[in-house]
Amino acid sequence: MADRAKLHSQNFTEADLKTIVFLLLILSSSAVFAQVVNIESRRMRSDTTGWIGTAEASFQFSKSVDEIFDLGALIHLQFKGKNDLWLFLNEMRIIKGAGTQFVNSGFAHVRYNRKVTKELLRWEFFAQYQYNKALEVGQRVLAGTGPRLKLYDSDKFRAYIASLYMYEYQESVDKLIIERNHRTSSYLSFTFDFDRVEFSSTVYFQPNMQDFKDYRVLSQSDLMFKIFENLKFKTGFNYRYDTRPFPGVPKTTYYLSNGLRFEF
Repeated sequence: MADRAKLHSQNFTEADLKTIVFLLLILSSSAVFAQVVNIESRRMRSDTTGWIGTAEASFQFSKSVDEIFDLGALIHLQFKGKNDLWLFLNEMRIIKGAGTQFVNSGFAHVRYNRKVTKELLRWEFFAQYQYNKALEVGQRVLAGTGPRLKLYDSDKFRAYIASLYMYEYQESVDKLIIERNHRTSSYLSFTFDFDRVEFSSTVYFQPNMQDFKDYRVLSQSDLMFKIFENLKFKTGFNYRYDTRPFPGVPKTTYYLSNGLRFEF
């Protein structure tokens, strides 16, 4: 029972980087981030060891009756060793206008993946810090571990399944609600890769281990089109159903996003 208390690694020059960042700031757009972060969509495929990464950004400013300011940014770094994989994610989003802050959300995520067998089994550890005012989440802290299985892996299609234990601490923005939960976080993920077009989808199921009527179902699908070798256009759809959200937050939320992704 929830404890509630009141109270591709590419070389590029500095000039190339400045050009890409300028394009991202001018052209990119995205939408409100969901409370549960789809880490599967952030994994990058690489046949070599070492560091790779991506950068995504959005900036919009408009003025009619009121001024609207919209800023979003994501930095993703990944290190691949012979038997190890590290992921580092940092993301934020702010939308302000008419004297009101509509969206203020962000997260930091660290994940470690270790090969147990050559092909089939991996073991993962992760930790995450998150806040999302739109969903009344003042802060949410996660830590967990568990197995990840490779179902199929080829150049054109790959699929994974996992079931991890997750400890969750979260509190409402006004700090009147505090929860400490033990959950499982199970997911099925698959990706189709056709060189210039890539489609990926992940479905999560996260029940409370002490109260199975308290659960979340999440689904995220992303479609990416390659513009240049390092630059892709991405559109995504995210759906979330939570049986017990914070008061004032609907059980079902979803969003559609569009943006640019730069890989280095």
